[in-house]
Amino acid sequence: MPYCAECLIEYVKGATQCEDCGAFLLPGSPPASHRPSLADERDFPLVPVRIFTGNSGMEAELACGILESQGISCALSGDVGTVSLRDTHLLVHEEDAVHAERILKDYLDTEVQPSPEESDPAENA
Repeated sequence: MPYCAECLIEYVKGATQCEDCGAFLLPGSPPASHRPSLADERDFPLVPVRIFTGNSGMEAELACGILESQGISCALSGDVGTVSLRDTHLLVHEEDAVHAERILKDYLDTEVQPSPEESDPAENA
């Protein structure tokens, strides 16, 4: 799969240019990132890319897992995994915010249309 040498973001096969910086993509996988983990952060600002309200800890954890599978380090604030009415903030590096928002929109905000085989036969009559 191609990747951007500037952003270290991996793209789907067939992509030729980075959506973030415009650089042409290189073949193969990106090298391991040298950026410190979020746990060791001091000099890299973190910004919230999504806020999960109320008792939506599972959805927040899912979103974090999606971002991490795409190579974006993230962290959750608040009482994740417990019953809570407080908001949970999904935090990423400031430089990853635009790409993280795009990924979450593609994964979480897109409605899945049922295939013709799954639709109700009464609707097709």
